[in-house]
Amino acid sequence: MSLANVITLSRLPLLITLVAILFIPHLQLRLLGLALLIILFLMDWFDGYVARLRNEVSHLGAVLDVALDRAVENILWISFMDIGLVPLWVPIIFLIRSFIVDGLRGVALCQGKSVFGMMHSHWGKFLVASRFMRALYGFAKAWVFCQLMLTHALILKDSAWLSILQPFNQALIWLVVGLCVIRGIPVLIDSRRYFLTPVANV
Repeated sequence: MSLANVITLSRLPLLITLVAILFIPHLQLRLLGLALLIILFLMDWFDGYVARLRNEVSHLGAVLDVALDRAVENILWISFMDIGLVPLWVPIIFLIRSFIVDGLRGVALCQGKSVFGMMHSHWGKFLVASRFMRALYGFAKAWVFCQLMLTHALILKDSAWLSILQPFNQALIWLVVGLCVIRGIPVLIDSRRYFLTPVANV
């Protein structure tokens, strides 16, 4: 297995550790969780950097990267919902989007198209596949989760922090949900052509 894929998969145990920390009422541990969260998102950038540097870019790497991104975002949304910082509708939207979009990408992959290479419209390439939009979406997700983690830590010291930070948290949540939906729509539209070609029986 390539080094880039090892880095990608190593995000999973880090994610599990982070979720465990969420449910421990200890300020220093939750601040440590914030640091781990930052590392978790930096690893998402680092695995791609290593793949390009070592010429290890592959369909498997792209699929693993997307799968771990989905695991991270969905598990974190559900965890923050469970502790009361995120409303139920947010993880529902992300889960629905994950199942639909990744299912469509699976169809395209069976026909030899990569996760981002399946996009053929100009706006689809920009919203979904461009480095700018991928970076913006990744940064927005990292920001909202770090903000929620900071809130979760600070309320142990003073519950007043919740009322101070929650309006800002909600604005960030709406921003990320908006980006999630906007980036999902082009996948629905551009994937139509892949259903016109029969998939060979396995």
